[in-house]
Amino acid sequence: MQIRKANDRDCESIVRFIQATLREMESVGGHDVNSDESFWRRYGEKLTKDSQKGDRLYLLAQTGSSVVGYLEGETINLQELFAPKKYFHISVVYVIPESRQRGIATSLVKEALRWASEQGCREANLHVLINNENARRLY
Repeated sequence: MQIRKANDRDCESIVRFIQATLREMESVGGHDVNSDESFWRRYGEKLTKDSQKGDRLYLLAQTGSSVVGYLEGETINLQELFAPKKYFHISVVYVIPESRQRGIATSLVKEALRWASEQGCREANLHVLINNENARRLY
């Protein structure tokens, strides 16, 4: 398995991973997923632009020619109430069901935390739905 940064050609795959993540979240109490195809096209274009920003990280886990996992995160500056400091927020971690329980999500998170540390982050966070047992076990 290889962990790599996503590139412009990966945008369609990333949108599919995000949709799959949201459908799973929906099944454990998350919000309903937007079904408007034109929205998802625009969202893909936004991802392409966002991927150019130095504060964003899009990682893919690949086995052979198949992409089996995805992680998305960004560095964020603390509110100005606090001394200047950056932290890393993980927005999405998703591994296709048939590739789970093989350490892929753990590898994605470790690589993301290594990258975030290089960016000056000393803290990281993420949100998990209370009914998402898979995510709760992982984190």
